[in-house]
Amino acid sequence: MKIGLRGWISIGLIVAGLLSAMPGKGSTWAGEPDPKTYWNVDDIRPGMKGKGRTVMVGTKLEEFSAEVLGVMKGVSPGRDMVLCRLKGCDLEHAGIIQGMSGSPIYIDGKLLGAVAFAWEFAKDPIAGVTPFSQMVQYARSSDRRVAAEGIELGEPHAFLLDERRVVNGLSGLDLELARPVAVGGGGLAGMKPIATPIAASGFSPRALAFLTDQFGPIGLAPLAGGAATDRVKREEGDKPLVPGSPLSIAMVTGDFDISGIGTVTHVEGDRVYGFGHPMMSLGTCQFPMMTGYIHTVYPRASVSMKMGSPLRTVGVIDTDVSTGIAGRLGQKPDMLPMTVKVTNGRYSESQTFHVQIVREPNLMPTLVMSVLANAIDTEGDMPNELTARLRAKVLLKGGETIEVDDAISGARYSGPMGPQAMFGPVATIVALLTRNAIGPVRIESIEAQVEIARGRTTASIESIRLASDRLEPGQTLKALVTVKPYKRDRETISLAMRLPIDLPDGNYEAIVCDMGSSLRRRLRNDPQLLEPRDQEGLIRLVRSQTEINRKSLSLHVQRPDRGVSVEGQSLPNLPGSVRAVFSTSRQTADPQVRADLVQSLETGWVIEGSQTLRFTVAKDNGISLSTPR
Repeated sequence: MKIGLRGWISIGLIVAGLLSAMPGKGSTWAGEPDPKTYWNVDDIRPGMKGKGRTVMVGTKLEEFSAEVLGVMKGVSPGRDMVLCRLKGCDLEHAGIIQGMSGSPIYIDGKLLGAVAFAWEFAKDPIAGVTPFSQMVQYARSSDRRVAAEGIELGEPHAFLLDERRVVNGLSGLDLELARPVAVGGGGLAGMKPIATPIAASGFSPRALAFLTDQFGPIGLAPLAGGAATDRVKREEGDKPLVPGSPLSIAMVTGDFDISGIGTVTHVEGDRVYGFGHPMMSLGTCQFPMMTGYIHTVYPRASVSMKMGSPLRTVGVIDTDVSTGIAGRLGQKPDMLPMTVKVTNGRYSESQTFHVQIVREPNLMPTLVMSVLANAIDTEGDMPNELTARLRAKVLLKGGETIEVDDAISGARYSGPMGPQAMFGPVATIVALLTRNAIGPVRIESIEAQVEIARGRTTASIESIRLASDRLEPGQTLKALVTVKPYKRDRETISLAMRLPIDLPDGNYEAIVCDMGSSLRRRLRNDPQLLEPRDQEGLIRLVRSQTEINRKSLSLHVQRPDRGVSVEGQSLPNLPGSVRAVFSTSRQTADPQVRADLVQSLETGWVIEGSQTLRFTVAKDNGISLSTPR
């Protein structure tokens, strides 16, 4: 039997746990720091003085002094905090700095903990320090859980589906990306975890504003950044991670880059501890762990920040808990490759961007959206009136693909929110796949291609008329649809649907509508589609959203007979006696399903709107459809 790297890591953690329980070993796991090298919180007293380490410029370690002001027990469940006044490194002027999170403080040569909390607009550089003993404790608990439950790094979290999120997200009406879990800050009279600076390299102001909106509420501070020069990478990139050195955590790498900057607290063998507070409270995770370079400190009245760049990947951050983050050197991160090709206008040359994105389910939709939106901003603002063709291929493990081929035009795709509406389908598909409640779905790669042309090609449905409003079963329903293209003359489009020979007599509605209305009808008629029970059902749900596009004009006629959904399988158009058997023989009532007769036609316009007319079906009505009424 072949055991992968993660399997050996889990085995090693289990063995380490068994060894730690042996007589004479105490409660320390093998490979953990010796408790004699760091302070017990109960031994800390006000007035004790020590030294801290951090980097203010480049990779050079600098020392600052620290004086203990007090110890606060139980600031949150299971957590204590040491209050320290800091001096030196110009902290009296800059205050506590974003990017200092994790800076170690030593008293008499023993590690006290990590600088982790600060007050905004503080007059003195007073910091909340997370005891290192609790950083080790919470990281150990995460490791034990991984070992005991066999959790894969980056395992998906449950994601509940609803019709509004699915339909509106894919139609671009109302994008709802899931945000990561908010970070708790202790709430000590305004003291908060020091926000983590997120350097976004190669991102436009609009894409950066989107990242700020998504990441700001969870304690991350996106800012415009840039990559380090080749000289800096060559001279500084090979320096090892040591306590006090910059610690960069990547979310996107490649032609665009999104990386958080903090500080290393301690290194024990291949284990690295940092931050002293959570990054996003993800628990088990998988992010590239990188060395970093600090360009300068940007002083501000609220909280100053370090401006830095990542240098070289040296391992994987696998733990994000309430008292800090932890990672292992030498591991290789598993990233999602994504390619975006953009053609902005008839005379522009195509540009292709290649990136790698972390596989954290809480972040993937947001990061995919930010990369797509940023890619179309590389040549400046898009025209006020545009038409875009979006093609995307999402390759899944096992060879299955989900493809999007759609046309996009209209008022909602211009202005600041235009890119979010444009790329909503791709981001929503990623969310549906990676954050489902059924089981892990691995996306192997994403390829997207966008072609943008000037001019708006929308057309609204103004009216419909039927060639005849009385038909026999088996005859053809013909609808003449009048559409009004944007700034052009009206046109008439013909839609035809052959009625089933067994269609019961009665009154019916002919609904002519755009893609969004058509999708809503399909989901409303088959609610079980929104509750997939296996991966096959999940893929069917996603594909049902991509099989038609915005240029489609759809004709719906609802059948009067109903069906049921049995164990996730839709059985439409069942006789009443058969439905009664199913409803009486099963303990739980299965949802009823309906089936529309549907005929779609792709037009030259992005269709908007919906219109309805009634007609009658009756046998032997004596009317020929060849003669319009």
